[in-house]
Amino acid sequence: MPSEPTPTKHLAEKINRKATVCPFCALLCDDLEVRRLPDDSFAIQRNGCSRADTDYARPPAIPQPLIGGQKADFETACIAAARLLRNAKQPLIAGLGTDVDGMRAVIRLAERCGAVLDHMHGETLNALAGILQSRGGYFTTLSEIRNRADLVLLVGVDLGDRYENFVRLCLKPKFGLHTHRLKKRHVIDLGARPFESRHPDIERIRCSTKNLPETLNRLLALVRDAPLSGSSFGGISRKTLQALATKMHKSAYCAMVFTPATMGNCRETTVSTIFDIVDELNRAGRAAGLALGGDDGGQSAVVTCTWQTGYPLRVRFGETIEYDPRGNAFGKLLASGEADTLLWIDSFGRNSSPRQFKKLDNAIVLSAVRPKHVDNLGVFIPVGTPGIDHYARLVRTDSVVTLPLHTIRRTGLPSVANVLAGITAQT
Repeated sequence: MPSEPTPTKHLAEKINRKATVCPFCALLCDDLEVRRLPDDSFAIQRNGCSRADTDYARPPAIPQPLIGGQKADFETACIAAARLLRNAKQPLIAGLGTDVDGMRAVIRLAERCGAVLDHMHGETLNALAGILQSRGGYFTTLSEIRNRADLVLLVGVDLGDRYENFVRLCLKPKFGLHTHRLKKRHVIDLGARPFESRHPDIERIRCSTKNLPETLNRLLALVRDAPLSGSSFGGISRKTLQALATKMHKSAYCAMVFTPATMGNCRETTVSTIFDIVDELNRAGRAAGLALGGDDGGQSAVVTCTWQTGYPLRVRFGETIEYDPRGNAFGKLLASGEADTLLWIDSFGRNSSPRQFKKLDNAIVLSAVRPKHVDNLGVFIPVGTPGIDHYARLVRTDSVVTLPLHTIRRTGLPSVANVLAGITAQT
């Protein structure tokens, strides 16, 4: 794994600024100001959100590996982990909460031991990948929305729970390339929950998650100017939906922003309908979609796996690489017992252990927090958080930018890439 770059004078100035890149969601906000506390946690001084407040406030893990609940050093723990993987009939490397260099190390280890790879948010990531493979779509970026979109439709996005800073960074920024567009920008929320009072200028059209597929299909019909009967759809009046369709047609650049993770079992059909609407709008104007997601290193895992293998996760290594988006889902492999040894990775500390795996003595966990039932695990190795305990690179939610994140504290915790290099050397 590459070490943190030696700063030039210009780079040193950037590193010494107050601004910090936050690794705790895929927006990768790069303007946080944090203050280090006596227990080596941090307090957000400026530009944070509720998720950042919680995760930066977590003190670092104690750098003490455990083997079957007994203390060990890092080298011995790596040897024990390698032994479990060597003896496995079907190893599974899942979670994959790591950075780009950690994911590269994952793939090297998977090639060595014939493992299956899947991310903790694999269902959502796989659904979006399947849509891209089957129909494609017009995608936009955070910068395009910030600077060019004059109409933004939020579809099922709960900005009070996730991606709070999307409003500040993209929807209502203080500055942009086209100031006149910012002043005229119209933001509409089509979703189940209202925004807080601090966003009074966002128009709201209430729509429950279960009614979202039907509502979008009706909106598609109106955008196409197709015959449509009925006076209301999913609790929304025809007049309201017709007004929305008219605004979308009249806009110079319409962006539809959605979060696949919140769409439940209908996410594939819902997202496909979103891109059907985008396709229709592009016949005479300009429109694009943006999926908010890829937290916990998900976007970095998908992109890096695609670079390295040609497939977006859910791959099985052997004599050839087998891509099976349903058969290689980690939940299915754990439930069926086909995966007899699990290596779970969570360097962001939000999902420290999988609930489905029952053979804890065959589990290896690399995490930034101490998981439950840690004394029953085969091997536990504490790791540092990317962009806090070690230099890292992470891919942003729109997949067009890979940001460097610099070390902001020294704890002695290794990176996932360094631990996996030690395990690989023993397999």
